[in-house]
Amino acid sequence: MGKSATPMAGLEKRGATGQSPSMNASDAIDLTLPAITFPETAVETAAGRLSVPGWQVAEKTVAIRPSLVAELTGAAREAAARAHAPYSRFRVGAAVVMADDPEAKIFSGCNVENASFGATICAERNAIFAAAAAGFRRIELLAVSTLDSLAGPIEGRSPCGICRQVTREFADEKTLIVIDSGADDALGEVVDIDRLLPWGFVLREESRDG
Repeated sequence: MGKSATPMAGLEKRGATGQSPSMNASDAIDLTLPAITFPETAVETAAGRLSVPGWQVAEKTVAIRPSLVAELTGAAREAAARAHAPYSRFRVGAAVVMADDPEAKIFSGCNVENASFGATICAERNAIFAAAAAGFRRIELLAVSTLDSLAGPIEGRSPCGICRQVTREFADEKTLIVIDSGADDALGEVVDIDRLLPWGFVLREESRDG
């Protein structure tokens, strides 16, 4: 799991609707993600200029369904309980709903470790790859739960670098990621992909052609 220093929007827990959250859009609310601005700086040296790139993400308001967040967070926790983590003892679960899935099915995954550490796969990738294997390509909402660090700071609960990059592959401007806080009165912290992964790698068409 990796660190994240970007501001995140908190989502307070709401009451149950009594309907299937994944199929119910009536409880959608507007949530404002704050703007982020880091100015670019540079210093001149005898060998040339050293630059620290800036980063700017505009404030935006997104629609989110608390009932769906609650359902996905619950599915992520259930998946985490099934994690195969005999080496790290760090159980992680993820659950995702794809925007291009008309049935809004939930795909879940847990981390599966291996004695050959490089063969280990994270929960987020397991869930996303299952959705991709079913033919879907755009993430609506991804929830991540780390059962063994829920009471800790967000840097101990947020996705690792490779999972952030995999999420970017299937994300668009409407994709939201919820990081389970474990608090009884909250659903978790909410970010979009630009706030989760600044400068995420994108293979441009000209790179493919070259």
